[in-house]
Amino acid sequence: MLDQIRKNRIIKFLLVAGLLYTAWLLLYYLIIKTQTNWDFALNYNIVELAHSFFSFFGTETSIAIESDHIVLYLDAGNYRGIWVGDECNGFKLFSIFTIFIVAFPGKIKSKLWFIPMGLVIIHFVNVLRIMALVMINNYYPSYLDFNHLYTFTIIVYAAIFIIWYIWAKKYSGNEQKN
Repeated sequence: MLDQIRKNRIIKFLLVAGLLYTAWLLLYYLIIKTQTNWDFALNYNIVELAHSFFSFFGTETSIAIESDHIVLYLDAGNYRGIWVGDECNGFKLFSIFTIFIVAFPGKIKSKLWFIPMGLVIIHFVNVLRIMALVMINNYYPSYLDFNHLYTFTIIVYAAIFIIWYIWAKKYSGNEQKN
């Protein structure tokens, strides 16, 4: 009986998450992407935060806007920059995280504070990722593609999974039911 209840919860979670993700994709590609400059604003925010953190640590950087990308340069002589575009800004990661929390059973009050906190953490991890990629591109450019495609993808998704896991185990309220 307990196994059937768990199976039903998993199926419900997957169905709700799948429906929410489909709705999100439609909303994103039909309205947000075409009718707003949300992606560009988020791109700029990430680069500006990275620029500020670098400045705090005494490292000079500069920002350039090139068509639909924002470039963060490390001013260390060779001016290698990192392009931050729509695929790099974490907006889709925000939606995946939010959908997982919304779809997972739990108290609405807890979700209302946990989702924004998780989004801030994900955004911060993404800013750190951009900073690391700028450094790698400047000092070890041959390692950029590997780290961009694999290392930091794993790190960012692991961070999202850990935050979601903390939600599921500690804040969702489901630990008392099991």
